[in-house]
Amino acid sequence: MKTQHVLRTLPFMLGLATLAPLCSFNSGTTDSTMSATGQASSVGSPGEMGTCSRSGCHGAGSGGLADNAGPGSVTWTSVPAMSFSQYSPGQVYHMTVTVAETGKTHFGFELEMLDNSGSTNGHVNNSSGTLKVTDAAHTQIWQAFGTGRLSLGHSSGGGLATNTCSFTFDWTAPSTGTVNMYLCGNATNNNQAADAPDNVYSVHQQLTPLVTAVVEKEQETFTVTAFPVPTRDILNISCKVPEEGNLLVGLFNNSGLLIRTLDNRNLEPGQFTGSYSVGDLSKGIYFLRITCGNETRSKPIMIQ
Repeated sequence: MKTQHVLRTLPFMLGLATLAPLCSFNSGTTDSTMSATGQASSVGSPGEMGTCSRSGCHGAGSGGLADNAGPGSVTWTSVPAMSFSQYSPGQVYHMTVTVAETGKTHFGFELEMLDNSGSTNGHVNNSSGTLKVTDAAHTQIWQAFGTGRLSLGHSSGGGLATNTCSFTFDWTAPSTGTVNMYLCGNATNNNQAADAPDNVYSVHQQLTPLVTAVVEKEQETFTVTAFPVPTRDILNISCKVPEEGNLLVGLFNNSGLLIRTLDNRNLEPGQFTGSYSVGDLSKGIYFLRITCGNETRSKPIMIQ
């Protein structure tokens, strides 16, 4: 990776004397000002020039490299867990980001938790919820242009480790609204060479407010049945629709990540049955989330 700093164009570069994040917005970079701990990052959020895999940064060379092309990964977990990628408004989540790749010796990450406005203006802090540093030896917070978009990532020297490195911090969920998580992790060999074979891993995930669970009772008019369970290839879903509304059927994995949208259509009142092919999915436990109008049902299924 690069051994010289190219101000205002590169994001967080590893293997250097310092790890100060550098701004990478498409506009306004010439008048950006450093905050106390650095500037905004390159996580691929709206208005940024991409992630750290681009040419001139960890991508080296003229063509850069593709995100998630290496054998490693960047993952996140929270305590309490956010099932189905849903958060409880106002809840404080203890977050852990882990960057892993066998053979690498220096790791870094950057994270932005943004609202759903799609703003491309880095001068505006459109963060959603509140990020908090809980391990100042390994993480820090900075803002673009000193007061703009807020990011959290590794601190100087905070990611020196072998094969894998984890970073911890807190996030307080907002009162409402869709949250866009932009997460980027770097796995590097720390040799400070311009052609260093580093790998960059990125994730964009949407988090939505928790839908209050409704316990099904005999008198309820919106009922859902999924069969056969377990299944090998075809999953049938039957539901009684009490009134006209949009039917949305999502299939989630055990970590709460949306794997596939099975159905999305408007239905008239009455009985509905749909059949869906799931034979191409890996064996295991999945969860169905079926929403019709203002009501939602969740059911576990097994694919064998």
